[in-house]
Amino acid sequence: MIDRRRRTVGALAAIGGGVLASAMLVAPALAADEAVTIAGFAYDPATITVSVGDSVTWTNNDGAGHTATADNGSFDTGTIGDGASGSVAFSAAGTFAYHCTIHSSMTGTVVVEAAAGGGGGGGGGGSATPPPTDVEPATDASGPGWAVVLAIVGLAGLGAVPFALRRFRGDRSR
Repeated sequence: MIDRRRRTVGALAAIGGGVLASAMLVAPALAADEAVTIAGFAYDPATITVSVGDSVTWTNNDGAGHTATADNGSFDTGTIGDGASGSVAFSAAGTFAYHCTIHSSMTGTVVVEAAAGGGGGGGGGGSATPPPTDVEPATDASGPGWAVVLAIVGLAGLGAVPFALRRFRGDRSR
């Protein structure tokens, strides 16, 4: 009797571990939010490098309103008042020059690199990265996404419980 319980507990622990491992493997990487400060009529840092999927948040610490507007028109934070912030999520690799539409002397650059592991070419020369067409405003990522993924993986793992129990119950007849 104790041996059967031990096998059942072991089977359930193995299934639980498998479910947890599966959840970790299918879980998407979380995007980062990088910061640019606007102060003294300048962006700091003037050039920021992020990965595809990351967002950049500009926070205005000047008394005057400012924008962060892509030179190619692919993004625009709108006017950011003193103490306020504006964000943009970047879904494509590229180099994005931007400026303040109110103060044309204010310029900056966002460099968006492909996701990690995407190989990198050495070599010099080359031309500027073409501007993306799919830059979109940042959104709140606190929605039900994680709960749905974990529920699906958990239900899939639970489907294996009867199979595992049948297997171990069959072992006692030997």
